[in-house]
Amino acid sequence: MKKAVLLFLLMAASLVSCGESQQQSAQESKVQEQVQKESQEQEDSANESQEKTSDEIIRDIVTYHGSYGDEADGKVQELIDELSKQDSNKGTLWKNIMDYWKYANSELQVNTDKLPDDLPDDDSLCIVVLGFELNDDGSMQDELIGRLKTALSCAEQYPNAYIVCTGGGTAKDNKDVTEADLMGEWLIENGLDEKRLIIENKSLTTAQNALFSYDILLNKYPQVNSVALVSSSYHIAWGSLLFESAFMKTASEQSTPEIHIISNCAYKTENDKYSDVLRFETGGMLQLIGEDDLAMEYYSDTYTKPEL
Repeated sequence: MKKAVLLFLLMAASLVSCGESQQQSAQESKVQEQVQKESQEQEDSANESQEKTSDEIIRDIVTYHGSYGDEADGKVQELIDELSKQDSNKGTLWKNIMDYWKYANSELQVNTDKLPDDLPDDDSLCIVVLGFELNDDGSMQDELIGRLKTALSCAEQYPNAYIVCTGGGTAKDNKDVTEADLMGEWLIENGLDEKRLIIENKSLTTAQNALFSYDILLNKYPQVNSVALVSSSYHIAWGSLLFESAFMKTASEQSTPEIHIISNCAYKTENDKYSDVLRFETGGMLQLIGEDDLAMEYYSDTYTKPEL
């Protein structure tokens, strides 16, 4: 009888021990599964980061700031750091561009009536006047004429500076005229020396204004190293951003001389159509990096914000 009881107790103890062992094993298995899951998630995240090209990172830098403004500063810095690890030169370039973007929309001084008196008084200075959409018949709108009057005043203030008129064909019913050609004709008719005039008549956006103007100045007017921008008051920060960014980007990528936006003069006006300036700036910045389809989404306000 004692032997039977002892045997029963031993079997019970063995079953309890087995149950505890199985429970402990299950708990250890769950912990191990969780560790493996977290490790896999980290690896997937790292792989995703490694799979991003520098162009994709730059696109994200632009769209995060363009969608959220200063709210995305932390994310933008994280992306710049990521870009710097891949390519230190690009990281530095885009750090400088993003710093200028913030400066253009917060600290940039917009001058009206005249340029400052301390700009270079020789032909190293170029005054760039930005075009404006033509009327359907090919005539100039009043806003464009206002910009030209401002530019002419600046040209008289700095008689040694070149004058760039920039803008392509935007008349719906007249494909034979361009903004820049009409602008140049108006300036000459109103007293500008034709020798000072530079025409860029292929561009259709502010981003193209900047890219095409830089190419002309670089190849035909190498003495020019500074630009004063003339446009409507609501367009000065936007235009300065795209010109300075395009100039910095091209000079860095092509190892060509730098040209900088050093001042501006605004034709004072308001335009409700462009009240959401950050969105249009973002479209222009996307054009500068070759993201034309995404740029159009921002221009047309059909874009989807990246998840912050």
